[in-house]
Amino acid sequence: MEFKEQKRHDFFSSYNIGKILLFSLLIFLSGVLQSSLFPALSMFPASPDLVLISVIGLAVYDGERSGAAAGIGGGILVEALGGGAHILFLPLFYMLCGYIFGIVSRVFLNRNFISWLLYILIGTALRSALSLLHSMFTEIDINVYLIFTEIIIPEYFITLACSVPMFFLVRAASRPFHKKIEME
Repeated sequence: MEFKEQKRHDFFSSYNIGKILLFSLLIFLSGVLQSSLFPALSMFPASPDLVLISVIGLAVYDGERSGAAAGIGGGILVEALGGGAHILFLPLFYMLCGYIFGIVSRVFLNRNFISWLLYILIGTALRSALSLLHSMFTEIDINVYLIFTEIIIPEYFITLACSVPMFFLVRAASRPFHKKIEME
């Protein structure tokens, strides 16, 4: 059996540094908008999870490693900006979403708008379930109906609505680093 030597990219090459900087900027801007702009707007009943959308997008268009790394960074950013109560849950959740959706997009589904929406639907539903479990275990007296009507359902639908413009932003951010991105 003969092995061919594969070309390896140097981590500190301008290609990789540019990619890391652009993806970090995307995650940072998503986190800042998620934690500062949307809560201040009274026309939205909940804040969309823009970081989750960005993590899933980077996983779909750049692979599971980029999705997992963006998930860890995005989760730590959201926790630092006040989006969660425990430093472990969101980075772990976002990392798993980035890794799993990156693999699923590479192996099973194409990189198109319909599969993007499917990933966002699943990821947001899992994030809503995590929020519900977190509320149930940390609150002494909870009203599940109020949690669903005032937090879970509005956040779910506003995240889905914000995923449409984020699709084009994440795709544009990933495009310079790939010769061909299959789009339909």
